[in-house]
Amino acid sequence: MIVCAIIVGAVSAALLRGSLAKVYDSQSAKEKFQYLMEKITENSSPGQWPPTVGWPPASALPYLFIESMTPTVSEVTDEMPEGRYKLIHSVGGAASIKFDFQPNPYTGLFQEANYGLIRFASAKEPKEGSDVGALEGGFTPGMGVKFLRDGQPSANIVFLHKLTAQESWNFFKNTQSNHLSVGGLGTAENLLKKKFETSGSDWVNMVGLSDFARFAEDGSEISDSDIKFPFQLLLVPTDEMQSRFPDTYESPLIDQLRTIPAGTTLYEIFAKADYDAAPELIGSMVTTSKIESSVFADSKLFLKHQIMEEDFQLRPEWLERCASNDECGICPVDNRC
Repeated sequence: MIVCAIIVGAVSAALLRGSLAKVYDSQSAKEKFQYLMEKITENSSPGQWPPTVGWPPASALPYLFIESMTPTVSEVTDEMPEGRYKLIHSVGGAASIKFDFQPNPYTGLFQEANYGLIRFASAKEPKEGSDVGALEGGFTPGMGVKFLRDGQPSANIVFLHKLTAQESWNFFKNTQSNHLSVGGLGTAENLLKKKFETSGSDWVNMVGLSDFARFAEDGSEISDSDIKFPFQLLLVPTDEMQSRFPDTYESPLIDQLRTIPAGTTLYEIFAKADYDAAPELIGSMVTTSKIESSVFADSKLFLKHQIMEEDFQLRPEWLERCASNDECGICPVDNRC
C-alpha cells in the first residue's frame, strides 16, 4: 500500500527517501514535478529563520558548525534528510521554471529542461527597513534550481553572486553563478567556507555541472565519451529585472517576488566552455508559475550540491589552468571573463 501511495503522490515527502526513493525516481519528470509542486503550493506559510528553526531551536552559528556538510553533497533525494535544517537561505520564495535553450554543444538537460523548480532567498535573515542599506542589512541573494528527469534522480544547481551582501535591495541586480569568488571574505564568510570543507571537497566555492549534462529530460544517459558540459554558468538578469525593483528598501523580498507573473524571463543563461573561455549565451530562465512563499520549499525541499571534483575527473585539463580555488579567479566578480 505504501508503494501505491507514492505512485499516486498521496504520501508524505518523507517517503521519497531511503529504499522507496527508487520507486519515486522511476516516475516521469512530469509526475515528480506535479507531486513536488503540490507540496510546494499546499501551504504558503513561510518557513522560519534560525534560531527558531528545528526543535530544540537550532542557534544558527553553533548548529551550523556541528552539522556535517557531507549529506549536502551525497544524499540523492528531493527532500531534506531527517534531522537537517536549512540554516542558510532559510526563508524565501518558490516557483516553477524552465530553461529555454538555444542550440548549444552541451548534453542532457542543457538541451531541454521544462520541469524545473526554484527557490529565491537571502543567505541570512536581512535587517530590513527604509533607513537600512542592503549592505548594512546583510542582503545576500541566492537561488537553487531543481530539474526533474524521467526515471532518474533530479539535477540541482545552486547560484550566488557573492558570499557577502550586495549593495542593492533588488534581488535581480547582479549576475549569479555556480562559481563564487573566495576573495574579500569577512570572518563570517570565511567560517562558512571552512564549514563547507567538511563536505570533503577542496572546491567549496563551486558546484559542478556534469550531472546536469549526464541525463536528458527523457532519462536517456550520456556516456563519459559523449558528455559535454560547461565549466561555469552565469545567470545575467534581464534589463527588465535589473530595473524592476529599486536599490533602496521598499518591501520584503517575498512581496516583490509575488509581483512577478508567470512567463517572465528572469535571466539570460551564459556558459563558459572552459576556464579561459568567454561567456556565450545559451538560453534563458523563464518562470512557469507565480512566486510564493512555501513552508515545504523552505523546510523540506532538498537541493543536492555536486562537488566540482566530479567535473574535474571528466575534464582534468581544466585543472591545468585552474589549479586551486585560491588561484582560480571567478567571472564576473574577479574579472575573469
